[in-house]
Amino acid sequence: MIRVLLAAIVVVAACAPASVPEARDWRDETMYFVMTDRFKNGDAKNDGDAIAGKADWWQGGDLQGVIDELPYIKGLGMTAIWITPITEQTRGGYHGYWTKDFYRVDPHLGDMDKLKELVMKAHGLGLKVVLDVVVNHLGYDHPWLVDSAHAGWFHDRCAMIFSDQKSVEDCWLAGLPDLNTENPAVRAYLTDWALWLIRETNVDGFRLDTARHVPKDFLREWIGAIKREHPSFWIVGEVFVSDYRYQAEYLDAGLGAVTDFQTQEGIVRALGPNEDLVWLGRPPSIAESYLPGRETARATFIDNHDVPRFIGPAATDDATARLRQALVYLFTVPGTPVLYYGTEIALPGGADPDNRRMMEWGAADETTRDLVRRLATLRQQTAALRRGSFEKLLSERDTLVYARRGAGDTAVVAINGQSDAPQTLELPLADIGAGGAVLHQALGPSASAVVRGDALLITLGVRGAAVFLLGAPVAGPPWTTIAVVAALVLVAAIVITLALRRRLRRG
Repeated sequence: MIRVLLAAIVVVAACAPASVPEARDWRDETMYFVMTDRFKNGDAKNDGDAIAGKADWWQGGDLQGVIDELPYIKGLGMTAIWITPITEQTRGGYHGYWTKDFYRVDPHLGDMDKLKELVMKAHGLGLKVVLDVVVNHLGYDHPWLVDSAHAGWFHDRCAMIFSDQKSVEDCWLAGLPDLNTENPAVRAYLTDWALWLIRETNVDGFRLDTARHVPKDFLREWIGAIKREHPSFWIVGEVFVSDYRYQAEYLDAGLGAVTDFQTQEGIVRALGPNEDLVWLGRPPSIAESYLPGRETARATFIDNHDVPRFIGPAATDDATARLRQALVYLFTVPGTPVLYYGTEIALPGGADPDNRRMMEWGAADETTRDLVRRLATLRQQTAALRRGSFEKLLSERDTLVYARRGAGDTAVVAINGQSDAPQTLELPLADIGAGGAVLHQALGPSASAVVRGDALLITLGVRGAAVFLLGAPVAGPPWTTIAVVAALVLVAAIVITLALRRRLRRG
Protein backbone atom coordinates (compact mmCIF):
# COMPACT_ATOMS: atom_id res chain seq x y z
CA MET A 1 0.00 0.00 0.00
CA ILE A 2 2.91 2.34 0.75
CA ARG A 3 4.12 1.77 -2.81
CA VAL A 4 0.72 2.84 -4.11
CA LEU A 5 0.92 6.02 -2.02
CA LEU A 6 4.45 6.84 -3.21
CA ALA A 7 3.49 6.21 -6.83
CA ALA A 8 0.50 8.51 -6.45
CA ILE A 9 2.67 11.24 -4.94
CA VAL A 10 5.11 10.98 -7.85
CA VAL A 11 2.28 11.23 -10.39
CA VAL A 12 0.69 14.21 -8.67
CA ALA A 13 4.04 15.95 -8.19
CA ALA A 14 4.72 15.58 -11.90
CA CYS A 15 1.64 17.71 -12.52
CA ALA A 16 3.00 20.56 -10.39
CA PRO A 17 4.72 23.48 -12.13
CA ALA A 18 8.46 22.91 -12.49
CA SER A 19 10.95 25.31 -10.88
CA VAL A 20 13.62 26.06 -13.47
CA PRO A 21 16.91 27.25 -11.97
CA GLU A 22 18.16 30.56 -13.35
CA ALA A 23 21.35 30.32 -15.39
CA ARG A 24 24.15 32.36 -13.76
CA ASP A 25 26.59 34.75 -15.34
CA TRP A 26 29.03 37.29 -13.93
CA ARG A 27 26.34 39.93 -13.54
CA ASP A 28 25.14 37.70 -10.71
CA GLU A 29 28.44 37.87 -8.85
CA THR A 30 29.62 40.26 -6.14
CA MET A 31 33.40 40.30 -5.92
CA TYR A 32 35.71 41.07 -2.99
CA PHE A 33 39.13 42.37 -4.07
CA VAL A 34 42.10 41.46 -1.86
CA MET A 35 45.66 42.73 -2.08
CA THR A 36 47.08 39.58 -0.56
CA ASP A 37 50.13 41.10 1.16
CA ARG A 38 47.91 43.69 2.89
CA PHE A 39 45.00 41.49 4.00
CA LYS A 40 46.10 39.15 6.78
CA ASN A 41 49.28 37.44 7.95
CA GLY A 42 48.20 33.83 8.28
CA ASP A 43 51.66 32.25 8.38
CA ALA A 44 54.56 34.10 10.00
CA LYS A 45 57.01 31.48 8.72
CA ASN A 46 56.91 32.96 5.20
CA ASP A 47 57.35 36.61 6.23
CA GLY A 48 61.01 36.64 5.12
CA ASP A 49 62.08 40.28 4.80
CA ALA A 50 58.58 41.68 5.37
CA ILE A 51 58.46 44.88 7.45
CA ALA A 52 55.17 45.67 9.16
CA GLY A 53 54.05 49.22 8.44
CA LYS A 54 56.48 49.87 5.56
CA ALA A 55 54.17 51.29 2.91
CA ASP A 56 56.21 50.33 -0.18
CA TRP A 57 57.38 46.89 0.97
CA TRP A 58 56.13 43.47 1.94
CA GLN A 59 54.11 43.55 5.18
CA GLY A 60 53.34 39.86 5.75
CA GLY A 61 49.92 39.14 4.28
CA ASP A 62 49.71 35.76 2.55
CA LEU A 63 47.49 33.12 0.97
CA GLN A 64 46.94 31.46 4.35
CA GLY A 65 45.54 34.74 5.62
CA VAL A 66 43.03 34.80 2.75
CA ILE A 67 42.09 31.17 3.46
CA ASP A 68 41.55 31.99 7.13
CA GLU A 69 39.13 34.79 6.25
CA LEU A 70 37.12 33.09 3.49
CA PRO A 71 34.18 32.66 5.92
CA TYR A 72 34.36 36.41 6.66
CA ILE A 73 34.24 37.22 2.93
CA LYS A 74 31.36 34.81 2.44
CA GLY A 75 29.60 36.33 5.45
CA LEU A 76 29.72 39.76 3.81
CA GLY A 77 27.47 38.38 1.08
CA MET A 78 30.24 38.08 -1.50
CA THR A 79 30.10 35.37 -4.17
CA ALA A 80 33.64 35.73 -5.60
CA ILE A 81 37.10 36.91 -4.61
CA TRP A 82 39.80 38.54 -6.70
CA ILE A 83 43.36 38.35 -5.44
CA THR A 84 46.41 40.23 -6.69
CA PRO A 85 49.04 38.34 -8.75
CA ILE A 86 50.72 35.41 -7.04
CA THR A 87 53.78 35.02 -9.31
CA GLU A 88 57.27 35.33 -7.84
CA GLN A 89 58.31 38.99 -7.88
CA THR A 90 61.43 41.00 -8.50
CA ARG A 91 62.68 43.04 -5.54
CA GLY A 92 59.93 44.95 -3.72
CA GLY A 93 56.98 43.66 -5.74
CA TYR A 94 54.69 43.20 -2.72
CA HIS A 95 51.66 44.03 -4.88
CA GLY A 96 52.33 41.27 -7.41
CA TYR A 97 52.67 43.28 -10.63
CA TRP A 98 56.47 42.88 -11.09
CA THR A 99 56.80 39.28 -12.25
CA LYS A 100 60.12 37.48 -12.00
CA ASP A 101 59.03 33.82 -12.47
CA PHE A 102 55.63 33.06 -14.00
CA TYR A 103 55.67 29.46 -12.84
CA ARG A 104 56.48 30.02 -9.16
CA VAL A 105 54.27 31.45 -6.40
CA ASP A 106 56.10 34.18 -4.52
CA PRO A 107 57.42 32.65 -1.28
CA HIS A 108 56.17 35.68 0.69
CA LEU A 109 52.65 34.47 -0.13
CA GLY A 110 53.03 30.69 0.09
CA ASP A 111 53.35 28.08 -2.65
CA MET A 112 51.31 26.40 -5.36
CA ASP A 113 49.80 23.89 -2.93
CA LYS A 114 48.59 26.76 -0.76
CA LEU A 115 47.06 28.48 -3.78
CA LYS A 116 45.25 25.27 -4.73
CA GLU A 117 44.01 24.95 -1.16
CA LEU A 118 42.63 28.50 -1.32
CA VAL A 119 40.71 27.78 -4.52
CA MET A 120 39.40 24.46 -3.23
CA LYS A 121 38.19 25.95 0.07
CA ALA A 122 36.70 28.99 -1.65
CA HIS A 123 34.75 26.72 -3.99
CA GLY A 124 33.62 24.72 -0.97
CA LEU A 125 32.00 27.90 0.35
CA GLY A 126 30.44 28.73 -3.00
CA LEU A 127 32.96 31.48 -3.79
CA LYS A 128 34.44 31.85 -7.28
CA VAL A 129 38.11 32.84 -7.52
CA VAL A 130 39.60 35.38 -9.94
CA LEU A 131 43.38 35.62 -10.26
CA ASP A 132 45.09 38.85 -11.28
CA VAL A 133 47.56 38.21 -14.13
CA VAL A 134 50.06 40.39 -15.98
CA VAL A 135 51.14 39.70 -19.58
CA ASN A 136 52.20 43.21 -20.63
CA HIS A 137 55.43 43.57 -18.70
CA LEU A 138 57.85 42.03 -16.22
CA GLY A 139 59.50 43.35 -13.06
CA TYR A 140 62.39 45.80 -12.96
CA ASP A 141 65.84 44.36 -13.77
CA HIS A 142 64.37 41.04 -14.88
CA PRO A 143 67.04 38.40 -15.68
CA TRP A 144 65.68 37.92 -19.20
CA LEU A 145 66.83 41.44 -20.12
CA VAL A 146 70.45 40.23 -20.22
CA ASP A 147 69.77 36.65 -21.32
CA SER A 148 70.61 35.97 -24.98
CA ALA A 149 68.04 33.16 -25.03
CA HIS A 150 65.36 35.85 -24.67
CA ALA A 151 66.65 38.28 -27.28
CA GLY A 152 63.72 39.91 -29.04
CA TRP A 153 61.34 39.29 -26.14
CA PHE A 154 61.10 42.99 -25.22
CA HIS A 155 60.18 46.19 -27.00
CA ASP A 156 62.89 48.85 -27.11
CA ARG A 157 62.71 51.14 -24.12
CA CYS A 158 60.85 54.36 -24.80
CA ALA A 159 58.87 57.01 -22.92
CA MET A 160 55.12 56.45 -23.14
CA ILE A 161 52.91 58.99 -24.89
CA PHE A 162 49.36 58.24 -23.80
CA SER A 163 47.79 60.04 -26.77
CA ASP A 164 49.57 57.62 -29.14
CA GLN A 165 48.13 54.07 -29.03
CA LYS A 166 51.25 52.53 -30.55
CA SER A 167 53.31 54.12 -27.78
CA VAL A 168 50.80 52.90 -25.18
CA GLU A 169 51.30 49.34 -26.42
CA ASP A 170 55.06 49.33 -27.05
CA CYS A 171 56.70 51.65 -24.54
CA TRP A 172 57.70 50.79 -20.97
CA LEU A 173 54.95 51.68 -18.49
CA ALA A 174 56.62 53.30 -15.45
CA GLY A 175 59.93 51.91 -16.75
CA LEU A 176 58.80 48.26 -16.53
CA PRO A 177 60.25 45.97 -19.27
CA ASP A 178 57.53 45.70 -21.93
CA LEU A 179 57.07 42.24 -23.44
CA ASN A 180 57.12 42.05 -27.23
CA THR A 181 53.83 40.23 -27.72
CA GLU A 182 54.24 40.44 -31.48
CA ASN A 183 57.00 37.82 -31.10
CA PRO A 184 55.49 34.32 -31.68
CA ALA A 185 57.72 32.83 -28.97
CA VAL A 186 56.43 35.35 -26.42
CA ARG A 187 52.83 34.68 -27.44
CA ALA A 188 53.28 30.94 -27.11
CA TYR A 189 54.94 31.30 -23.70
CA LEU A 190 52.20 33.53 -22.27
CA THR A 191 49.45 31.31 -23.68
CA ASP A 192 50.99 28.09 -22.38
CA TRP A 193 51.46 29.67 -18.96
CA ALA A 194 47.85 30.90 -18.75
CA LEU A 195 46.46 27.47 -19.68
CA TRP A 196 48.81 25.77 -17.21
CA LEU A 197 47.73 28.14 -14.42
CA ILE A 198 44.04 27.44 -15.01
CA ARG A 199 44.56 23.67 -15.15
CA GLU A 200 46.73 23.69 -12.01
CA THR A 201 44.49 25.88 -9.86
CA ASN A 202 40.95 25.46 -11.21
CA VAL A 203 40.31 29.19 -10.87
CA ASP A 204 37.20 30.70 -12.42
CA GLY A 205 38.58 33.80 -14.06
CA PHE A 206 41.41 36.26 -14.65
CA ARG A 207 41.61 39.97 -14.01
CA LEU A 208 44.00 41.07 -16.77
CA ASP A 209 46.23 43.91 -15.62
CA THR A 210 47.21 46.74 -18.02
CA ALA A 211 45.03 45.38 -20.81
CA ARG A 212 45.13 48.62 -22.84
CA HIS A 213 48.93 48.28 -23.09
CA VAL A 214 48.70 44.98 -24.97
CA PRO A 215 47.95 44.85 -28.73
CA LYS A 216 44.36 43.78 -29.42
CA ASP A 217 45.39 41.12 -31.93
CA PHE A 218 47.43 39.44 -29.18
CA LEU A 219 44.44 39.66 -26.83
CA ARG A 220 42.20 37.98 -29.40
CA GLU A 221 44.66 35.13 -29.82
CA TRP A 222 45.43 34.73 -26.10
CA ILE A 223 41.80 34.92 -24.96
CA GLY A 224 40.73 32.67 -27.84
CA ALA A 225 43.15 29.97 -26.76
CA ILE A 226 41.82 30.11 -23.20
CA LYS A 227 38.19 30.04 -24.33
CA ARG A 228 38.75 27.05 -26.59
CA GLU A 229 39.88 25.01 -23.60
CA HIS A 230 37.67 26.71 -20.98
CA PRO A 231 34.58 28.16 -22.70
CA SER A 232 32.99 29.57 -19.53
CA PHE A 233 36.20 31.18 -18.21
CA TRP A 234 35.73 34.88 -17.36
CA ILE A 235 38.36 37.51 -18.14
CA VAL A 236 37.89 41.10 -16.98
CA GLY A 237 40.45 43.55 -18.29
CA GLU A 238 41.85 46.64 -16.63
CA VAL A 239 41.38 49.31 -19.29
CA PHE A 240 42.41 52.34 -17.25
CA VAL A 241 40.40 55.09 -18.97
CA SER A 242 37.02 56.72 -18.34
CA ASP A 243 35.76 56.25 -21.90
CA TYR A 244 33.37 53.46 -22.84
CA ARG A 245 33.99 54.05 -26.55
CA TYR A 246 37.69 53.30 -26.08
CA GLN A 247 36.95 50.34 -23.81
CA ALA A 248 34.48 48.84 -26.31
CA GLU A 249 37.36 47.81 -28.57
CA TYR A 250 38.71 45.57 -25.80
CA LEU A 251 35.36 43.87 -25.40
CA ASP A 252 35.51 43.32 -29.17
CA ALA A 253 38.90 41.63 -28.60
CA GLY A 254 37.26 39.05 -26.34
CA LEU A 255 37.26 40.40 -22.79
CA GLY A 256 34.21 39.42 -20.76
CA ALA A 257 34.14 42.79 -18.99
CA VAL A 258 36.22 45.91 -18.42
CA THR A 259 37.03 47.77 -15.23
CA ASP A 260 34.57 50.65 -14.97
CA PHE A 261 36.63 53.75 -14.20
CA GLN A 262 33.86 55.94 -15.58
CA THR A 263 31.52 54.81 -12.78
CA GLN A 264 34.29 55.24 -10.19
CA GLU A 265 34.93 58.76 -11.44
CA GLY A 266 31.20 59.47 -11.33
CA ILE A 267 31.00 58.34 -7.70
CA VAL A 268 33.89 60.62 -6.70
CA ARG A 269 32.43 63.63 -8.52
CA ALA A 270 28.89 63.01 -7.31
CA LEU A 271 29.62 62.38 -3.64
CA GLY A 272 32.90 64.24 -3.18
CA PRO A 273 33.39 67.75 -1.77
CA ASN A 274 31.82 69.42 -4.83
CA GLU A 275 29.00 66.94 -4.99
CA ASP A 276 26.58 66.77 -7.89
CA LEU A 277 24.42 63.63 -8.07
CA VAL A 278 23.89 64.10 -11.80
CA TRP A 279 27.26 62.35 -12.20
CA LEU A 280 25.81 59.15 -10.74
CA GLY A 281 23.07 58.93 -13.33
CA ARG A 282 25.40 59.23 -16.31
CA PRO A 283 27.50 56.03 -16.49
CA PRO A 284 24.65 53.50 -16.98
CA SER A 285 23.05 55.70 -19.63
CA ILE A 286 26.35 56.32 -21.44
CA ALA A 287 27.16 52.61 -21.34
CA GLU A 288 23.85 51.86 -23.07
CA SER A 289 24.90 54.25 -25.86
CA TYR A 290 28.51 53.18 -26.34
CA LEU A 291 28.40 49.52 -25.25
CA PRO A 292 25.13 48.45 -26.89
CA GLY A 293 24.27 44.91 -25.95
CA ARG A 294 27.24 44.82 -23.57
CA GLU A 295 26.32 47.69 -21.27
CA THR A 296 26.54 45.43 -18.22
CA ALA A 297 29.99 44.04 -19.10
CA ARG A 298 31.56 46.31 -16.49
CA ALA A 299 33.27 45.65 -13.17
CA THR A 300 32.06 48.57 -11.08
CA PHE A 301 33.89 49.80 -7.98
CA ILE A 302 34.16 52.68 -5.51
CA ASP A 303 37.91 52.51 -4.97
CA ASN A 304 40.84 50.19 -5.62
CA HIS A 305 44.61 49.88 -5.31
CA ASP A 306 45.31 52.39 -8.09
CA VAL A 307 43.14 55.31 -6.93
CA PRO A 308 42.82 57.04 -3.54
CA ARG A 309 40.30 55.45 -1.22
CA PHE A 310 36.93 57.19 -1.31
CA ILE A 311 37.03 57.79 2.44
CA GLY A 312 40.29 59.77 2.14
CA PRO A 313 43.45 59.70 4.27
CA ALA A 314 41.43 60.14 7.48
CA ALA A 315 37.89 58.97 8.13
CA THR A 316 35.26 61.54 9.12
CA ASP A 317 31.59 61.12 9.94
CA ASP A 318 30.59 62.98 6.77
CA ALA A 319 32.93 60.95 4.54
CA THR A 320 31.59 57.72 6.04
CA ALA A 321 28.00 58.84 5.44
CA ARG A 322 28.85 59.59 1.81
CA LEU A 323 30.57 56.20 1.51
CA ARG A 324 27.35 54.49 2.61
CA GLN A 325 25.50 56.33 -0.14
CA ALA A 326 28.14 55.16 -2.61
CA LEU A 327 27.66 51.56 -1.41
CA VAL A 328 23.90 51.73 -2.03
CA TYR A 329 24.70 52.93 -5.55
CA LEU A 330 27.41 50.30 -6.18
CA PHE A 331 25.16 47.36 -5.33
CA THR A 332 22.17 48.61 -7.33
CA VAL A 333 23.55 49.71 -10.72
CA PRO A 334 24.21 47.42 -13.71
CA GLY A 335 27.50 45.54 -13.80
CA THR A 336 29.52 43.30 -11.49
CA PRO A 337 30.22 45.15 -8.22
CA VAL A 338 33.74 44.89 -6.81
CA LEU A 339 34.36 45.73 -3.16
CA TYR A 340 37.96 46.63 -2.29
CA TYR A 341 39.11 45.08 0.97
CA GLY A 342 38.50 47.45 3.90
CA THR A 343 35.82 49.52 2.19
CA GLU A 344 33.26 47.67 4.31
CA ILE A 345 34.82 49.23 7.43
CA ALA A 346 35.54 52.65 5.87
CA LEU A 347 39.29 51.97 5.87
CA PRO A 348 41.07 55.29 5.20
CA GLY A 349 43.73 55.79 2.55
CA GLY A 350 45.11 58.41 0.22
CA ALA A 351 47.01 57.90 -3.02
CA ASP A 352 49.25 54.88 -3.73
CA PRO A 353 50.69 53.38 -1.55
CA ASP A 354 48.51 54.80 1.26
CA ASN A 355 45.46 53.19 -0.39
CA ARG A 356 47.08 49.80 0.35
CA ARG A 357 47.12 49.87 4.15
CA MET A 358 46.89 46.65 6.11
CA MET A 359 43.35 45.51 6.76
CA GLU A 360 42.19 46.59 10.22
CA TRP A 361 40.64 43.50 11.75
CA GLY A 362 39.76 45.24 15.00
CA ALA A 363 37.84 48.06 13.29
CA ALA A 364 34.44 48.68 14.83
CA ASP A 365 32.44 50.26 11.98
CA GLU A 366 29.79 47.59 12.13
CA THR A 367 27.18 49.97 10.67
CA THR A 368 28.92 50.18 7.31
CA ARG A 369 29.81 46.49 7.34
CA ASP A 370 26.22 45.52 8.09
CA LEU A 371 25.01 47.76 5.25
CA VAL A 372 27.35 45.87 2.89
CA ARG A 373 25.99 42.52 4.09
CA ARG A 374 22.38 43.57 3.62
CA LEU A 375 22.96 45.17 0.22
CA ALA A 376 24.92 42.17 -1.09
CA THR A 377 22.24 39.78 0.16
CA LEU A 378 19.43 41.87 -1.32
CA ARG A 379 21.23 41.96 -4.67
CA GLN A 380 21.56 38.18 -4.70
CA GLN A 381 17.90 37.75 -3.85
CA THR A 382 16.60 40.27 -6.39
CA ALA A 383 16.97 39.52 -10.09
CA ALA A 384 15.98 43.08 -11.00
CA LEU A 385 19.10 44.41 -9.24
CA ARG A 386 21.38 42.01 -11.11
CA ARG A 387 19.86 41.79 -14.57
CA GLY A 388 17.08 44.36 -14.72
CA SER A 389 16.82 47.41 -16.94
CA PHE A 390 18.06 50.81 -15.73
CA GLU A 391 15.89 53.92 -15.93
CA LYS A 392 16.56 57.35 -14.46
CA LEU A 393 13.44 58.79 -12.84
CA LEU A 394 14.89 61.98 -11.36
CA SER A 395 18.41 63.34 -11.80
CA GLU A 396 19.30 66.64 -10.15
CA ARG A 397 22.25 68.07 -8.26
CA ASP A 398 20.80 67.08 -4.87
CA THR A 399 18.57 64.16 -5.82
CA LEU A 400 18.89 60.96 -7.81
CA VAL A 401 16.15 58.36 -8.27
CA TYR A 402 16.35 55.42 -10.65
CA ALA A 403 14.56 52.13 -11.20
CA ARG A 404 15.73 48.61 -11.99
CA ARG A 405 13.03 46.39 -13.47
CA GLY A 406 12.97 42.69 -14.20
CA ALA A 407 11.40 39.32 -13.36
CA GLY A 408 8.17 40.95 -12.21
CA ASP A 409 9.85 43.13 -9.57
CA THR A 410 10.86 46.78 -9.55
CA ALA A 411 13.62 48.24 -7.40
CA VAL A 412 13.58 52.00 -6.86
CA VAL A 413 16.80 53.60 -5.59
CA ALA A 414 16.80 57.11 -4.15
CA ILE A 415 19.74 59.22 -2.91
CA ASN A 416 19.67 62.58 -1.10
CA GLY A 417 22.77 64.63 -1.78
CA GLN A 418 21.89 67.38 0.68
CA SER A 419 24.11 67.49 3.74
CA ASP A 420 21.79 69.63 5.86
CA ALA A 421 18.19 68.78 4.98
CA PRO A 422 15.94 65.74 4.47
CA GLN A 423 13.82 65.23 1.35
CA THR A 424 10.35 63.90 0.68
CA LEU A 425 9.54 62.58 -2.78
CA GLU A 426 6.26 61.42 -4.30
CA LEU A 427 6.58 59.10 -7.29
CA PRO A 428 3.45 57.96 -9.19
CA LEU A 429 3.56 54.17 -9.48
CA ALA A 430 2.54 54.44 -13.12
CA ASP A 431 5.67 56.51 -13.85
CA ILE A 432 7.80 53.82 -12.22
CA GLY A 433 6.12 51.13 -14.28
CA ALA A 434 4.78 49.54 -11.11
CA GLY A 435 1.08 50.32 -11.16
CA GLY A 436 -0.81 48.38 -8.51
CA ALA A 437 2.40 47.28 -6.80
CA VAL A 438 2.98 47.19 -3.06
CA LEU A 439 6.15 47.89 -1.08
CA HIS A 440 7.89 44.65 -0.15
CA GLN A 441 11.13 45.90 1.41
CA ALA A 442 13.14 49.05 2.13
CA LEU A 443 16.88 49.01 2.81
CA GLY A 444 19.34 51.82 3.36
CA PRO A 445 20.52 54.49 5.78
CA SER A 446 18.21 57.33 6.85
CA ALA A 447 15.33 56.50 4.53
CA SER A 448 11.80 55.12 4.53
CA ALA A 449 8.86 54.75 2.13
CA VAL A 450 5.21 53.80 1.92
CA VAL A 451 2.78 53.13 -0.93
CA ARG A 452 -0.22 55.41 -0.56
CA GLY A 453 -2.88 55.19 -3.20
CA ASP A 454 -1.18 55.16 -6.58
CA ALA A 455 2.10 56.72 -5.44
CA LEU A 456 5.32 55.77 -3.67
CA LEU A 457 6.11 58.27 -0.92
CA ILE A 458 9.82 58.36 -0.04
CA THR A 459 11.46 60.12 2.89
CA LEU A 460 15.24 60.58 2.71
CA GLY A 461 17.11 61.85 5.73
CA VAL A 462 20.30 63.88 5.56
CA ARG A 463 22.67 61.82 3.38
CA GLY A 464 19.86 59.31 2.99
CA ALA A 465 20.08 56.55 0.39
CA ALA A 466 17.96 53.46 0.00
CA VAL A 467 16.54 50.80 -2.28
CA PHE A 468 12.81 50.05 -2.23
CA LEU A 469 11.44 46.80 -3.66
CA LEU A 470 8.02 46.91 -5.26
CA GLY A 471 5.99 44.00 -6.55
CA ALA A 472 2.61 42.39 -6.83
CA PRO A 473 0.56 41.97 -3.66
CA VAL A 474 1.32 38.74 -1.85
CA ALA A 475 -1.41 36.31 -2.85
CA GLY A 476 -2.48 32.92 -1.58
CA PRO A 477 -0.99 29.77 -3.08
CA PRO A 478 -1.65 29.35 -6.80
CA TRP A 479 -4.43 26.98 -7.89
CA THR A 480 -1.86 24.42 -9.02
CA THR A 481 -0.40 24.22 -5.54
CA ILE A 482 -3.88 23.90 -4.01
CA ALA A 483 -4.71 21.14 -6.49
CA VAL A 484 -1.52 19.24 -5.66
CA VAL A 485 -2.14 19.42 -1.91
CA ALA A 486 -5.79 18.37 -2.34
CA ALA A 487 -4.76 15.46 -4.54
CA LEU A 488 -2.19 14.28 -2.00
CA VAL A 489 -4.76 14.46 0.80
CA LEU A 490 -7.27 12.51 -1.30
CA VAL A 491 -4.72 9.81 -2.17
CA ALA A 492 -3.71 9.48 1.48
CA ALA A 493 -7.37 9.16 2.52
CA ILE A 494 -7.98 6.43 -0.05
CA VAL A 495 -4.90 4.52 1.06
CA ILE A 496 -5.89 4.72 4.72
CA THR A 497 -9.47 3.65 3.96
CA LEU A 498 -8.34 0.62 1.95
CA ALA A 499 -5.92 -0.36 4.71
CA LEU A 500 -8.66 -0.20 7.34
CA ARG A 501 -11.06 -2.28 5.24
CA ARG A 502 -8.39 -4.93 4.70
CA ARG A 503 -7.71 -5.09 8.44
CA LEU A 504 -11.47 -5.39 9.23
CA ARG A 505 -11.84 -8.28 6.77
CA ARG A 506 -8.91 -10.09 8.38
CA GLY A 507 -10.42 -9.45 11.82
